[in-house]
Amino acid sequence: MTTLRINGVEIGYDEAGTGHPLLLIHEAIADRRMWDATWEAFSSRFRVIRMDMRGFGETPNPDGEYANWRDMAELLRALDATPAHVLGASSGAGAALALTLQEPALVDRLVMVAPGLPGWKWGASMNAANAAEEAAWEAGDMDEVAWVNVRSWIDGPSRGPQEVPSEIRQAVFAMQRHALDYDNDNAIQVPLDPPPGERLGEVQIPTLVLVGDLDQPDMVDIAKHLEAEIAGARLVIMPGVAHAPMMEAPLAFLDSVLPFLEA
Repeated sequence: MTTLRINGVEIGYDEAGTGHPLLLIHEAIADRRMWDATWEAFSSRFRVIRMDMRGFGETPNPDGEYANWRDMAELLRALDATPAHVLGASSGAGAALALTLQEPALVDRLVMVAPGLPGWKWGASMNAANAAEEAAWEAGDMDEVAWVNVRSWIDGPSRGPQEVPSEIRQAVFAMQRHALDYDNDNAIQVPLDPPPGERLGEVQIPTLVLVGDLDQPDMVDIAKHLEAEIAGARLVIMPGVAHAPMMEAPLAFLDSVLPFLEA
């Protein structure tokens, strides 16, 4: 286990390779292990760093206010790894966007995979998924909370469990179930004010947005919105994958991301 004390917390991270820095930020249903299938390819081309955000993997979730983008910024500074390409997935993509907005000198290329967007009005599929998760939470069934997230995000709204490799479903269940044990109502994430959705015109760096065509419909719509609102942004819609394309189809994912990062 490798850690650095950042903003009062021991942040778990890995580092490998040489060259231009690349920071990988995981989804909220996983931890830094979600990058395992792409780690070797990235580390053969970049000085690649992957971290566990607070409450995931090997990073604790203590009381107090925090912002993931601040932890990311201080980790990059502590490792003398700026400016960096930043690649985030889902909530990690949101953190990557916040870092780009708040600390633009630290980021030179931005990749957002299946990004969320604060304030987005969810459609029927997401409302149903959120209701199922809330019901499991209220029942105190943390295993079911984790499986709801696997079904909602890894299977997606149009596939059954048998259509997704069992090892991917089990890996995400394990990462999500571990994260649920970190739950702490006294750890308060401070949102950006004004929110990122009102500041997309400030993004002035090369940006790639990637989403799977089997992801929740709202995620595809958000990706299209970001492409339209961020100057020069490119959109890739990957076929046959849902919310974790780097796990489901790592080679196709790399084929989309590497040329952008190496341009």
